[in-house]
Amino acid sequence: MIRIATLSVLALALSARAQETKQPATQSTTQPGTQSATQPGTPPAMAAPKPDPALAEAFQDAVGNWRCSGQMSMPPDMGGGQVQTRSRMSIRPESGGFAYAGEFRMEKTKSFPGMKGKILWTYDPAAKKFYELAVDDGGGVMRGESDGMKDGKMTWAEEGAMMGKACKLRTTIINKSKDEIEIQMERQGDGGTWTPMGKDSCKKG
Repeated sequence: MIRIATLSVLALALSARAQETKQPATQSTTQPGTQSATQPGTPPAMAAPKPDPALAEAFQDAVGNWRCSGQMSMPPDMGGGQVQTRSRMSIRPESGGFAYAGEFRMEKTKSFPGMKGKILWTYDPAAKKFYELAVDDGGGVMRGESDGMKDGKMTWAEEGAMMGKACKLRTTIINKSKDEIEIQMERQGDGGTWTPMGKDSCKKG
C-alpha cells in the first residue's frame, strides 16, 4: 500500500509539472495580502509507521538464544508416556519490529524422535491482542492469541493440530528473571478438562 501511495504522489507531481510547461505564464490576479488558491503546494511527507510499543515490551527482552530442558506427557492417542526433553530456541525481531520470529529444535532421544519448527508473533493494536502462528516438521500447526503479560505471566489460548489430530492447548510463559523463563503447557481433553502436558525451564545464553 505504501508503494502504491508513493507512485500516486509521484504521478500527480509529474502531471502538475507537465501542465506548467504547456501553459504560458499569466499575470497573477491575486490581491495583495491574499494567497492564491491555485498555487501548487507540496504534499505533506508521509510519516513512517512505527510498531506498537506493546509488542516490544512483550518480546524485546526475549531476543536471543535460549536453552530449555523439561518433560512432556504424551496423550494416549499419541502413544502416552512421559518423555524428557531438551531444546534450543532463538528469537529475533522481524518486519521492522512489527513481528517477532522464533525457531526451535527439540533434540532426538530414545523415546522422542526430535522436532524443529518456527513461530511468528505479532500484535493487533485495534483488538489489543497478541497473535501467534506456529508450525513444526512433525505435522503440527498451531494458532493462538493472548491478552499479554499480567503479573509476570503471559497465557496463550491455542488451537490447531498435533500429529494430524485436532487439539486445544494452553501455554503459560512465566518470567523468572530477565534471562530465565518457565513454560507450562496444558491440553484440553474431550470432556473440556485441562490436564498438564509438559513443562520447560529455559535460560538465555
